[in-house]
Amino acid sequence: MRNEIEHDQHPRRRLGCVVLITREDTGAVLTVQTTYKDRPILPGGGAKQGERVADAAARELLEETGLTRDLTHVLAVDQMEANETTGANEGLNLVLDGGVLTAEEAEALSIPVKAGAEIRELVWLKPDQFAGKLATYQADRIGYALDAREAGHGLPILFIGEPAGVRAAA
Repeated sequence: MRNEIEHDQHPRRRLGCVVLITREDTGAVLTVQTTYKDRPILPGGGAKQGERVADAAARELLEETGLTRDLTHVLAVDQMEANETTGANEGLNLVLDGGVLTAEEAEALSIPVKAGAEIRELVWLKPDQFAGKLATYQADRIGYALDAREAGHGLPILFIGEPAGVRAAA
């Protein structure tokens, strides 16, 4: 009996790409209150088939917040089990480093018109506000990502060995 996965029998997994952005003046984390969740979550979503991780995260961030960011590093990887209630496959959520916004940049944010059906509110939360406002797994995920950023432990995002943002010549 073989213990290896047959090359044509790989399991389906969801690849979530979420973005950690903080404010330089308060240290608060940008979250979004969606129309389909009870509590705020990091902005982001699932990568489409064949979509690069950094591109998926940047696309979702732009759609949900109007922000354009150069995403090159992952701060945390969170493995999630399948959710029978929502039908979501098991998978991985990658927390990408979206950097720090000035107070002026943060105050200028607004929900893009096209996102109005999905995003109800942009919510800035300080780490001491996570308990009770975020689901425990979200609070933990964000806490570990903040710790990784502070320690300088971001991992580069690669696509076939090339750093995110580098495109092979056609």
